[in-house]
Amino acid sequence: MRQLTCLFVKQAPYLFADLDFPTFPLPPSLDISNCGLLKPPLLPPPPPPEKLLWAPDTYLEKVVTLYPYVQKKDDELSFTEGVIIYVTRKYSNGWCEGVTSDAQGLFPGNYTEPLH
Repeated sequence: MRQLTCLFVKQAPYLFADLDFPTFPLPPSLDISNCGLLKPPLLPPPPPPEKLLWAPDTYLEKVVTLYPYVQKKDDELSFTEGVIIYVTRKYSNGWCEGVTSDAQGLFPGNYTEPLH
């Protein structure tokens, strides 16, 4: 009489009849209930950019200088190309008032462009 053996793996029967070669049990099925543990850990979000201590709390816009400018009066700013200025006031004559990392004063608005 033939003897049948039934092996259940994930509720799927595998039948083996009397075979002429040795059989080995199937490896245990993969338990996917802990797959969440296999994911790489999420990195924390980057910290928010630090507020610059010299930047005013309120300003109209942030601009970057296109050309160097040397002050001609005591109430004007001197700057090189690429300096960021926080504009605090604009005048109808094209001049602006603003704050840089080391000074505050008037500057020609046409020497700057808005920083986006």
